[in-house]
Amino acid sequence: MVKTVKPTLSIVVPTREGFSDHWLQELLKVEGEVEFILVHPPGMKKYTVDDPRLQQINSSFRGEIIQRLTGLLNTSGKYVLTINCDEYLIPNILEIAVNYFNKFPDSWVLRLSKKGFKFGDKASLESTWHNIPKIEELKICDRETNYDSGKCIVEIPIAPLDKKLDLLCLLRRRKDHHGVHTENFDKKVWKNEMLQETLKELSETMVLGGPFKYVPFWCLDRLLGLFIQAKFFEKGKIIGHLLPLPEQIRVEDNPPNYKKSKRFYLVAEILLLKKFPQYGYLWNLIIDQIRGTASRGVNFVLRRSG
Repeated sequence: MVKTVKPTLSIVVPTREGFSDHWLQELLKVEGEVEFILVHPPGMKKYTVDDPRLQQINSSFRGEIIQRLTGLLNTSGKYVLTINCDEYLIPNILEIAVNYFNKFPDSWVLRLSKKGFKFGDKASLESTWHNIPKIEELKICDRETNYDSGKCIVEIPIAPLDKKLDLLCLLRRRKDHHGVHTENFDKKVWKNEMLQETLKELSETMVLGGPFKYVPFWCLDRLLGLFIQAKFFEKGKIIGHLLPLPEQIRVEDNPPNYKKSKRFYLVAEILLLKKFPQYGYLWNLIIDQIRGTASRGVNFVLRRSG
């Protein structure tokens, strides 16, 4: 079937082999003018689904970054949301997003409230969704307020990228990431126009010279979330809001055969320094990761020798 209506919201999902039919059927319950872009690993068979809103793409390579980027570059909606193939959305997410950006046209991002569930808890995952009050009825609160009462939204300031370099991060954990700002990109609704400008610049940053590119396989989430804030940085700007509970997204634990594994974020996020070396916040992030990686290596050697 041919799509006849331009979508307002694009929902991008990098998949893995063996994701459940149940998850896909629940995803397709999302209402309205949306497009679903599922990006499969190379060679994975596409699902037979009779819904003109669904696109399925096979990525050239396996990996979260290349699969998610492939999907994001193929979006046509005014807004974009990325989730994983074990995460469930409230059916009227489009209505919520449109109402939000109509109320806050200068916002870049809408952060969804989420709730976690054990793997296989289908009864909870399929339980009735409960809506928050209308956006215009919600008060703006700070994080210390009981915002999950369902009556408040919390302002999200831009990440404080202009923080000074803190060399003490070589000895202890960084502290400048604490606060109500966000670093990550996923599970949030973003303005696609800003995203596409960011993706173009991120792609250019991956070029090492000539035909050679540096494309990590994993860990796009924080890289993209901070890249877009660095590109459009305005000190102290409120870039969006966090919605209250009850949740708009439900997250199912990974199945036993897909347990979460250790990933070295440094190999992806070093691109932030390559493009934006002027921001001390990014230096502190990278130094903290180097210190943490070195510490884990020492602990591993000590356990093996012990």
